[in-house]
Amino acid sequence: MQFVLTDKLITDALRYMKVPPGSATPELVETVRGAFNRLEGFETPRCVFGRFHIVHFDGGIELEGAYIYSNDIARLTSRSDECYLLAATLGHEVDRQITLEQQKNMLDGLALDACASVRVDAFIDDFIKNEIVPGLREREFLTSRFSPGYGDLKMSVTEDIITILNATKYIGLSFTRSMMMSPIKSVTAIIGLAPKK
Repeated sequence: MQFVLTDKLITDALRYMKVPPGSATPELVETVRGAFNRLEGFETPRCVFGRFHIVHFDGGIELEGAYIYSNDIARLTSRSDECYLLAATLGHEVDRQITLEQQKNMLDGLALDACASVRVDAFIDDFIKNEIVPGLREREFLTSRFSPGYGDLKMSVTEDIITILNATKYIGLSFTRSMMMSPIKSVTAIIGLAPKK
């Protein structure tokens, strides 16, 4: 999938940098644009996904032997018998380059870090649109995606998703004892699959 840099992505990166809307100088915008362009040179975006049957219980769901306790996920998948699990990453080199950039120039490092966060989100959204949506059956629709760490879905669920998808083998993604993903610029998500009314 070809990456296209848009004004929205630049705006999103500035938001990650906590720059108030409309207050970015032309120089800062160019710094962000340059960070996105540099990112293309060393990112290796990859994604693994799967479609799984859901068993509902009070306060959560069970899939592939994993019990996920979350009222938010229970609501998200309330009309779903199946869901998609996804894991995506930009690769370890992105983390390394961010660290190097931060040691040389804090602003450039901050911009690269923000751009990478925006980029991995955009990548997984594009992947869903281009790889999953075309394969939906008639009268199926996807809920919004929901990631561990949001709402009442614990970050530890990331480990379940990685295990179920065998994401360490396929895309090199792991979950550390400090409750972080490695590579850091990675995303895991649950998407409900429900029938259209």
